[in-house]
Amino acid sequence: RPPAVPRIPAKGHSAPTLSAIHQALRAAATALSAAEAAEATGVSRATAQRYLSYLVKEGTVRLELRYGTTGRPEHRYRIAH
Repeated sequence: RPPAVPRIPAKGHSAPTLSAIHQALRAAATALSAAEAAEATGVSRATAQRYLSYLVKEGTVRLELRYGTTGRPEHRYRIAH
């Protein structure tokens, strides 16, 4: 069973937004980028990134790096199992 979204979000985080980000990841067939999570939930990319980072720190979401041919790797997020 996948880890649940934290019941009490950290200061500065909204429980409904946290839940929406978590639900978008659970519904996704593949790992999502912050931009994709933002689009799925209607928040800005920066807000999605902040919430995703928090969920990674809490252990409910796993960060994966996807390397391309040049530049920095793309951060992708999926529910931790």
